[in-house]
Amino acid sequence: MKKIVVLTGSPHHPGTSERLADAFVKGATEAGNEVYRFDAGRRTNEFSMIQLEDNHPGQEIEVEPDDIIKQEVMPKLLDADIVVLVSSLYYYGVNAALKAVIDRFYNYNHELHGGKKAITLVSGYGQEDAFASLKLYFKQLLNYMRWDQVGSVLAADSWNEKKLAQHAQEAYELGKNIH
Repeated sequence: MKKIVVLTGSPHHPGTSERLADAFVKGATEAGNEVYRFDAGRRTNEFSMIQLEDNHPGQEIEVEPDDIIKQEVMPKLLDADIVVLVSSLYYYGVNAALKAVIDRFYNYNHELHGGKKAITLVSGYGQEDAFASLKLYFKQLLNYMRWDQVGSVLAADSWNEKKLAQHAQEAYELGKNIH
């Protein structure tokens, strides 16, 4: 059994990235894994953006609010074996709410670096080349965090219901095959 944290960013319900997350969670749960899911896009009123304080020249300290990210998300994330980052394409990048949660990793960098596996689930209405900067962002983030990417689903054509269903099946199978 693996401990899995699924972080989503889209505020759309129902939405295309939500369908990918739902399918993944279903497969991972059926495979006997422990899954925690945080839908940041629909819970933005429960957490703050990263706030930094310059105490000394060249040194930033995060002012960590006592919110849901500190109380619930970070303990689950620190304990996770696998982190699943779920976003739809927003102006060639990641959803703002998901980015806000990722920015909050700052205070936990040392504890989060290394030892985790990662999966990305991405949807959007553009052609695959429109996702280049988002794919690069995730690649650089995962390299920085020293997390091994063990899977991904790119639903570049999520406007097409038939193709979106195929991508949701890919996400389901990805979750189902985690042991």
